[in-house]
Amino acid sequence: MRRMTPLLSAAILALLLSGCGSASNSNGATDAPKAFPSAGSSLGIEATVNTGSETPAPTELIPSETGPSDSSNVPDARLEEAAREVVEYLRERDLTSLTPLIDSELGLRFSPYSHINAETDLVFQADALPDFKDAKKMVWGTADGSGEPIELSFRDYYEKFVYNKDFGNAPNISFNKILGTGNSAFNGKEVYPDASYVEFHYPGFDKTLDGMDWQSLVLVFVPKNDEWKLAAIVHGQWTI
Repeated sequence: MRRMTPLLSAAILALLLSGCGSASNSNGATDAPKAFPSAGSSLGIEATVNTGSETPAPTELIPSETGPSDSSNVPDARLEEAAREVVEYLRERDLTSLTPLIDSELGLRFSPYSHINAETDLVFQADALPDFKDAKKMVWGTADGSGEPIELSFRDYYEKFVYNKDFGNAPNISFNKILGTGNSAFNGKEVYPDASYVEFHYPGFDKTLDGMDWQSLVLVFVPKNDEWKLAAIVHGQWTI
């Protein structure tokens, strides 16, 4: 019996060691991990991937009717720069700084309405612009609706038909496309075939008027030696 005790103890020890090995395989990390069901299979959930590179919504651009030859909606950088420079000078009433930007041959035309009248609009040479201090009245065209002559001093005309709104902060700026439309159609390309134009536009101020109180400042430029020169300042508003 004593001889069998060591043998029995050895057998029991071997049995215990065998049981520990099985427990290690069932709970330890040494075994290969079990395969989990895919998100699109047994769970009935479609897998999604977040790349972190979602494309933002494109900025709305106002297209050009007579844009660059590559059909791009991006305006000519020089044209935009010239237009913004002119608007700033108009805001400051700085005609001295405006003078070099005016076309030396065509001069500067002032049109009280979108439809340019080649016969009645006043045109001034760059070195002969009117003065704000001059109280002399001039006929700038015919008033819409009444048909009466627009007889105003330069200062009064300027305040009514040039910079009557803060166009430097206009919410809409378009290049070679007119936003403000009415019964008086813009004909700048007919008068200046090679021109490009920039419109600074307010779509309206009183919501009850449904946009009929829109106001625009249209600057007409002509190409000259790789530059854009100002040829006309056109006022736009709703006409009868």
